[in-house]
Amino acid sequence: MLLLSIASFSVISCGKDSGTPDAGTDGGQKAVPQVMQELWETSAADTDLTERKAVFDGLQDYADACSDLTFKSYLEADDRLASSLEDATEILGCYDAAFQRVLDGIRNETPAQGEVHIWMLYNMGYVIKTPSGCFAIDIYHRRGAELAPCLDFYASTHVHQDHRCDALADAMTEAGKPVLSNYLSSDSKWTSTVDKDWEIGNFRIHSFITDHNNGSSNVPVTVYQITCGEDTGNFVLLHSGDSNFKAKDFVVTEDIDVYIPRYAPNALTENNVIGKVFSPGYVLLSHILELSHADPSESRWTLEQGLERASLLDCDRTWMPFWGEKLVWKDGNLQ
Repeated sequence: MLLLSIASFSVISCGKDSGTPDAGTDGGQKAVPQVMQELWETSAADTDLTERKAVFDGLQDYADACSDLTFKSYLEADDRLASSLEDATEILGCYDAAFQRVLDGIRNETPAQGEVHIWMLYNMGYVIKTPSGCFAIDIYHRRGAELAPCLDFYASTHVHQDHRCDALADAMTEAGKPVLSNYLSSDSKWTSTVDKDWEIGNFRIHSFITDHNNGSSNVPVTVYQITCGEDTGNFVLLHSGDSNFKAKDFVVTEDIDVYIPRYAPNALTENNVIGKVFSPGYVLLSHILELSHADPSESRWTLEQGLERASLLDCDRTWMPFWGEKLVWKDGNLQ
């Protein structure tokens, strides 16, 4: 029935490169571009989150109306059907609009000396651009392959679907660009199941292996510590994917400017490492509103839950960025 319902939607052409899609809504609700623009006019860094929370309420309603099955069908749809689904399902229009904003930003904006641009794409997917390079971690997006021409390397923390983009990995490999993981071809020098160090352009990458959880879905998770070069003031990012936050596994070797963890299913285990093993300047709490999960009991954490968790982490500057947002590192501060 779901596939029949999807197929019955009117189909329109895409035109993705022409700008943000004009996905509308019924019943007098705001058009998707307006909602996302209102979000982007706020910031995860705001001390007063009143306006941001009001936008989040609308986005949460959109997400609650989209089942995990609808989202998975959308990911597998061809471009024509996907475009019609974006028009019919508001949160999918938001998801696509966020990608277009990130893509336009990394194509058209170059950080000044000493700056780093940090784009939150979706789930735990981030794109990082410096004056001399660009990389992405844990991209999970139906349009992810479009990022390949802009990237120097792509890293995936672990094999689970919501932390990988096979189309992007294939495009990077075809272009002769590095794809770092612990699960791709063992013949690749960029695949490692043990602690490893690499240098790619001005980026120095230190990786170490942790685990995902204590249950049947446990897999190795690579944590990436990336020092971004002298033209950024040697900014250091740590992205831990779905790490289980076991302090003994964290082999952090430098002071961390920005740390990107997931929302832990076991409450506040993030604090097993934050403020204990290392004290990051900033924490960007992620893995919020993952649409491929059914509900909060299946780790589709709500925006309200994310804000609440962020307030409890052992870093005073813990923020929760959302889709399509850009943060800028400059003069030792994130803004």
